[in-house]
Amino acid sequence: MTYTKYLVAFVALSAISTSSIVLAATGATATTTGATATTTGATTISDSTSLEVKGAPRLIKKTSDSVVLEWDKVSAASAYIVKYSKTSIATSKDITAQYDNETDSVTTTGAVITKLSTSNEKLAPATSYYFSVVAIDSNGKESDTFSDELMVTTDVAATTAATSTGATTTMASWSVETASLAIKDLVVTDDKTLTVTFNADLSSDPVRVKITKTSDNSNVSVDTVIQDPANMHSVIVSTLTALGSASSYTLTVLSAKDTAGKNIEAWVSGLKEFTTSETLKLNAPAVVPATPAVETSSGTAVKIATSPEIATKVATGAKENIIVFAALLLSLGIVYIYRRKLV
Repeated sequence: MTYTKYLVAFVALSAISTSSIVLAATGATATTTGATATTTGATTISDSTSLEVKGAPRLIKKTSDSVVLEWDKVSAASAYIVKYSKTSIATSKDITAQYDNETDSVTTTGAVITKLSTSNEKLAPATSYYFSVVAIDSNGKESDTFSDELMVTTDVAATTAATSTGATTTMASWSVETASLAIKDLVVTDDKTLTVTFNADLSSDPVRVKITKTSDNSNVSVDTVIQDPANMHSVIVSTLTALGSASSYTLTVLSAKDTAGKNIEAWVSGLKEFTTSETLKLNAPAVVPATPAVETSSGTAVKIATSPEIATKVATGAKENIIVFAALLLSLGIVYIYRRKLV
């Protein structure tokens, strides 16, 4: 009887142990005091994605209250979101900084941005915005990192004015012209030369500029910035790095002052975006004419002077040598005759 009781207990414990093993194998939930372990048997889904948008979005078109951007396709991405702010996140010292606005997700590699999503207001004229793109995978997860950042300054707003005949005309609202020094125009002369024109005569203070390529935010090395001798409103900018054809750039005037003592506002009235032509003229360095050479009787090639001044000096020197030689011959002749007379 006693053995029978022990045998029943042993069978019961074995059944419980077997049941636990079966439950664990089939993915059932086992709960212990103080902790819960769950195994579903399915593949674990991560909260992040390996998608990455390389490079920065590119500017296609802009107005005073809208921006059109495009970017490269990301393999395995199902959609994209453009994030943007009035301040740069890429250069922020706050590692937790985030963009203030974002677009709805789009499935194409481009977006038109016309308003601030947080306030539903239109983009402001003559204002700088910073744009970045994230990719979204098929599970709706955003890429872990932002793309490189693109800075775009919207155009100056246009206003309508009435003429004396009652007709209306649209003109650029250059209110900054009367308030501060501002860039008025920019002309690309060749791949290493720009002419920047301002709305007032410049003082003798140095003008400093920065040129950035829009596609990758790389800097173009600036060589010199000198006053245009034909126009007190303009400076001529020479670069060490050649500009590319059919490429977009942003020129920022870091410092400049007009004759009235007004300073330029570098990130407001000192910005000018421009695009080079497909047939951009190349900067041609000055060519020094080769000096012609003549061959002497000994076969040695000797260069001769091409400058009129040098040529005159050479001719004059030759003439003087002939006169000296003739005088020497004459002196020798006189000495010879005198000695004959003495003999």
